[in-house]
Amino acid sequence: MNKLVYFVMVLNLVVCFTALAKQGETEPFNTTLQVKLEQYPFPEDISGKPSRFTFLRKLLEVSSGAKKVLGSDNIESHNAYIAARKTYLLAAQEPDNDKVNSLLDKTVKLMYEAIRKASSKQLLDRKKERDYKRKLLSVKALLEALERIAVEKKNIEDTNKLKTNILEIITVADDLIKKHNVDKARELLDEAYLLTKTGIENMRSGDVLVRELTFEFIEEEYAYELDRNDTHQMLVKLLIEKKLASKTDSYKKKINDRVKKAKTIRKQAENFASNEDYSKAISELEKSTKELVRAIRMGGVFIPG
Repeated sequence: MNKLVYFVMVLNLVVCFTALAKQGETEPFNTTLQVKLEQYPFPEDISGKPSRFTFLRKLLEVSSGAKKVLGSDNIESHNAYIAARKTYLLAAQEPDNDKVNSLLDKTVKLMYEAIRKASSKQLLDRKKERDYKRKLLSVKALLEALERIAVEKKNIEDTNKLKTNILEIITVADDLIKKHNVDKARELLDEAYLLTKTGIENMRSGDVLVRELTFEFIEEEYAYELDRNDTHQMLVKLLIEKKLASKTDSYKKKINDRVKKAKTIRKQAENFASNEDYSKAISELEKSTKELVRAIRMGGVFIPG
């Protein structure tokens, strides 16, 4: 590698580290990685070696990029870092200066790769956490709507049961976020969202006044009922199937029979809709959704409706 190329690589790294430092981000050490690195301690004596050794020691050990890697949970980043450290140690043991420089060039490349992979994982996690917070705001807004509708419908007691269940799910999800288990937290939050949405839709179902105000065309009402049915089917998949794992085959069959019946009725509704008989289609969709509600309740999840 010529001096100009090396200088550009170093400059890029310095810019990267400076930007990260300005963000004020500090990462705890990943204990698993730390254990692995005990096998590759830095050399105590590098006298007589090129000055690059000192720079690369800082790059590998104390730079903001190193902290990013050492605090990361990204396995690919860890592997690249370990490879960089091994290469650095080989360079420290190599007597031939040309080979030393070649090994140090490789160290820089591997370290750059480790930083990139650690950063991309953390950027993705931060995006997921932002998405989680936005979804949480949506759930809380729906919960407020659920409470208002419960008062209108005089269905406060049943709604409070549902609300308690939803809040318990949110609490568990928030705890998972604190442990950086974003994917599992989002899965639970999606369940809370579906439960809240379903509670609202079920209390609104059959409300003629709302329908007259909301739906200008009967096709819109059909689309609404189709969406409501979809929501219940997603609830069956997310909630009931998880709870059935420990149940007997006969118990599972009772619930699955309800779901199959619901799907059959929905198919009839879709046939009516294809012939533009939306009144019958809506009626059949409502029957299908009621079967799904029964299946969900049989699975141990309370929802109004």
